[in-house]
Amino acid sequence: MSERDLRQDDLEEGRVVEYLRRHPDFFLRHRALLEQVRIPHEVRGAVSLVEFNLTRQRERIQGLEQEMQSLLANASRNERIFRVYADIYPELFACTSLCQLWRRLHTSVRDKLHIPASALWLNGGRVAVKRSDKRFLLAEAAFLRLCRQSMAGEAVYFGPIAAEDKQTLFGAEALVHSVALMRLGEQGEQGLIAFGHANPEHYHAGMDSLLLEQLGRFVTLLLPNLVVAGHD
Repeated sequence: MSERDLRQDDLEEGRVVEYLRRHPDFFLRHRALLEQVRIPHEVRGAVSLVEFNLTRQRERIQGLEQEMQSLLANASRNERIFRVYADIYPELFACTSLCQLWRRLHTSVRDKLHIPASALWLNGGRVAVKRSDKRFLLAEAAFLRLCRQSMAGEAVYFGPIAAEDKQTLFGAEALVHSVALMRLGEQGEQGLIAFGHANPEHYHAGMDSLLLEQLGRFVTLLLPNLVVAGHD
């Protein structure tokens, strides 16, 4: 077939498409064609236009059902997280040290949400802590690197974690392959909270961060009572 013939076929095909678009009732007036027209099918070879449309409808329904199941699962998960956070807020409010705050937060998410790893770090360049809480200080250079590189300047990050960052946050031996990172402070300058999971898919991009951000704001409000005043 020559190039001219191919162009002619494309032109005729375009006319057919345009005609059907302008006459949506065409197959209502020519019902016999619905069974005669054959559509290529990956599995069954060829099917009628009616069968093809029914298959597409079933696929759309299945897709909607899967989407609904996903939404319900996310809603159930968010409700469970909300209840855990609601229960832990009074406990965190009663803490008198960073060590107490981290221990209660870590225990709650481990036992109730099955998150095995958690960490609390404060920016050593902006915050001074009590002597007993020195282990929660992170060098400002390391903190800024995490914020700029791993978190890309965002307040919350969900996703995979590099080996260097895992060592900084949880220690080299921690079984962590995905993380949730949340910055603390009005501008995210005071520190961060990290949760880690062994499942690489547990934390992933696009997750709803609302509840985690609320937790971050609450901890930020508590910090002035837990750190040494007067440090900039």
